[in-house]
Amino acid sequence: MKRPEMMIFDYGHTLCYEPEQDYLRGWRAAMEHAVVNPRGITPEQLYEYSRKVYADLFRQIRPLELETDGLKLDECIFDALGLSFDVTMRELEYIRWCATEPIFPMEGIEDFLALCAELGIRTGVISNLSFSGPTLVRRINECLPFHRFEFIVASSECVFRKPSEHIFRRALGLAGLDAASCWFAGDDVECDVEGAARSGLYPVWFKCPLKCTYKPEAPHPPRCEYLKVASWAELGEILRGLEEGAHL
Repeated sequence: MKRPEMMIFDYGHTLCYEPEQDYLRGWRAAMEHAVVNPRGITPEQLYEYSRKVYADLFRQIRPLELETDGLKLDECIFDALGLSFDVTMRELEYIRWCATEPIFPMEGIEDFLALCAELGIRTGVISNLSFSGPTLVRRINECLPFHRFEFIVASSECVFRKPSEHIFRRALGLAGLDAASCWFAGDDVECDVEGAARSGLYPVWFKCPLKCTYKPEAPHPPRCEYLKVASWAELGEILRGLEEGAHL
């Protein structure tokens, strides 16, 4: 096993932990900024309408490994319901996401990222989500203010979503590296581990004890070669070992 030139990370349940998701709470926060509402739409009605719109679209495009631009879809929903707000759509998206789910650094990630910096290992992020890229960058930077990634690629900005090879290729192009030089760490068996392997990156299955709040356990382990770790401290020890071995 060779030490990577770059570590690329998944976002949710990998870099950051989301202990709960309350979409109705998010839409309630958004509706506090509504200044035009001719139909008297309630947060509950907006939640139900948007849930159906998103679910219908996801059923059509997710099997194709495609992603939606949630910012544009939200604008479509708001226009359909005659809603206008006193903040920009991007700020409204941020407000809604923060209210929907608080995020916290995954245990040990601060020390692991500091180790990457110490060892000269570059870092980046690829995330599957419909929230916009700039809003994802904002939330990651607020959650992990001590570290800056070279790039943060959101599937909403890429059309393709993991496990599509196209989103991994975009990240590799931004890094200017071959796939074999990079490790990809994530919790999702199909999207992160198998997707990375399919694209030539070395996959690290981050299988921490914390239960994911927004997706079920995978029905099977990864069907590819991979490294499994239960904590960032464990992966840090592996990297230190590879570094020491390289200097023997």
